[in-house]
Amino acid sequence: MTLPPQPADWPPLTGAAATLAPALLDWAARDDRACPRVCLVTGGRATGKSHLLAWLVAGSDSHPATTVHATVPARGHIAQTLSWELGRQLGYGPIDPGRLLERVAADPRPLRIVIPDLHLAGRGTDDPPSAAPQRIVAELLAPLLALPRVRAAVELDRPELLQAVEPLLLALPADAPAQPRPAPEAIEPPEPGAPGPGWRAATAATREGALDLAVGAGTASRLLADPDHLVHGSALAITAALADRRIAAPRGLRATWAAAGPILSSGELSDPERAAVLHSAALATDPRLAEYLRPLAEQHVWTAQWSRADLRTTGLAPAERGLLIIDGAGRLGLYEPTDGTIIARITGNPRQRPTGLAVIGSGQALGVDPDGRIHLFAVPSAGTDEAPGEGALHQALGRHAAAVLTGAAARVTAVASGNGSVAVGDAEGWFRLWPAGHPSFGAQRPHQVPITAIACLGWPEARNGLRLVFTGGADGTVRLWDSETGRSMPGAVERRNALPTALAAAHTAVGPVLAVAWSDRRLHLWRPADGRSTAVPSVRDIDSLALSPEGLLVCGGPQGTGALRIDLAAL
Repeated sequence: MTLPPQPADWPPLTGAAATLAPALLDWAARDDRACPRVCLVTGGRATGKSHLLAWLVAGSDSHPATTVHATVPARGHIAQTLSWELGRQLGYGPIDPGRLLERVAADPRPLRIVIPDLHLAGRGTDDPPSAAPQRIVAELLAPLLALPRVRAAVELDRPELLQAVEPLLLALPADAPAQPRPAPEAIEPPEPGAPGPGWRAATAATREGALDLAVGAGTASRLLADPDHLVHGSALAITAALADRRIAAPRGLRATWAAAGPILSSGELSDPERAAVLHSAALATDPRLAEYLRPLAEQHVWTAQWSRADLRTTGLAPAERGLLIIDGAGRLGLYEPTDGTIIARITGNPRQRPTGLAVIGSGQALGVDPDGRIHLFAVPSAGTDEAPGEGALHQALGRHAAAVLTGAAARVTAVASGNGSVAVGDAEGWFRLWPAGHPSFGAQRPHQVPITAIACLGWPEARNGLRLVFTGGADGTVRLWDSETGRSMPGAVERRNALPTALAAAHTAVGPVLAVAWSDRRLHLWRPADGRSTAVPSVRDIDSLALSPEGLLVCGGPQGTGALRIDLAAL
């Protein structure tokens, strides 16, 4: 039996807010239908509203009934940026309000959300609707709070701002009159120019408030045309300014910011990484901006090498003469990994439209169609003694494809190859490994849910031909199996509140490296030998990866394909 949460498990709380703490805790822990799903915390300025919500969040993890899944202070946000941050914390990635509402509606979890400072939301001049808190309520919070599994504690100065259905109202004293939002300090922005000490050396207050002042003065276009300000200025303010179509912006900037803004809005990136993100997005939309940003971007551990928004992919894999890619129309092509140009178009069956790829040598590749069936097809090669379709590996894959077709084997969900081995994952959490020159290791089940991504890495020169298989599952874990023990590691390599969508592994100068793409637009690069990792934000959704020994990481998905140059020694 689980005991109810106790106020003693929370940090000490003093002042007027302490008198309301038991009622807030009781509300947070209840899930019965009689309990309001929305709690409004109101009161005058400096009466402890924010302190009370911070107290709830600080102790929420001490009991499963009070876990808070997302906390986003609304000050300075518009609906779009608030949605990005909510999506990030809920494990969906930074997504716009419409997609956020869809994801929350499909989420089986009972979600608890805390929104401080709703009355201070909005950004921009007084007349655009985006500048008012009411716009966030109408576009995002009201439909979000109407979803049955969502419960929220919201801070505001007056309950009329959020017309929730029968909320629990916790009111602190209102004797301290509400104060107008303080005006930003006077700022003299640096002159636009080449990358230098100007915006980089500016104070945090200057960076945060400059565009807000420029919007009020009607000079926002000047700052939006300054690439140095795009790197160092407030991402929330830039997003709000670009949302106002009356404000002129350089050609291509809105498209660039649509890709980069959701990442930059997290506020967790260094200046070189902000430049790297902007540079990555601008490569496909604004080459002049990308070239301007390149020197600063190259100071970071990763830099985008090329990007093609027109090359939407459903699968890619390293091949003997380049990179094998399936584009969004289901066409197969061989591409140059260093710049994304096409080398050769490959004839295939357009009805198969494979969604995954693995090159298996002997001039052949393995693809998976949307129904989870395996297909073998020829690819250009430098020649081989083995004819396509011959050999024990091809025969084994053919038998497995037949088993899937007849229902004797589960639907295939992921395929990979490496050093002559082929790994196939399925919808029931099993994978099968066929290593070249060795007997099959049989079926392994690292997950109890569908495998969403798979990668394999072999050491042909090692005794018994050591193989590692990495699997990503719909349970949000990445697991490692090795052929030496024949078992998966007892713990997950990584566990997150997101789905691993693609894996790639390679032998490099710093040892084996694993790349993991997640559904929330994050890439993680791991060194399995010592557990070190580096997180890389992505400006696009990724469903396929290819990693070269030199550190070129090619990422493909529905918004296009691009390549990052990774400094592997800095992992």
